[in-house]
Amino acid sequence: MLVDAKDFFIDGRMAKHKQIPILVMFSAPNCPYCELVKQEVIRPMSELKEYQDKIILRHIFYSSLEKIIDFSGQRSNHSQFSFKYNTKFYPTLMLFDNHGNVLERKIGVTLIETYWTELDTLITQATKQLKAIL
Repeated sequence: MLVDAKDFFIDGRMAKHKQIPILVMFSAPNCPYCELVKQEVIRPMSELKEYQDKIILRHIFYSSLEKIIDFSGQRSNHSQFSFKYNTKFYPTLMLFDNHGNVLERKIGVTLIETYWTELDTLITQATKQLKAIL
């Protein structure tokens, strides 16, 4: 299940403890490609135990004023968070370490048939980077 971001400070602590990256999907309202990625990749991925042990999955609506806590523990909202990470195209998926550093990113959709495989490769690369840091 794709959970809207609420508290990246807590998520960061959990990511550090589990030594896994945080995968954030940035999307826009009424974005057909965002919905396609959610339905064909993110939702099925989130239901698999394998991925529940590999990533923490969160969602950001780029234009939302919904309140969140950022990686440093400061109050923010979805829109400010999107601006901070310079998201301009949707969907954008980013893999973060526990401090909010971007490890990997995937912008847009080229082929939905290969999207899962490409994302899985990025998750593996981000996990390797994370383990090298920790």
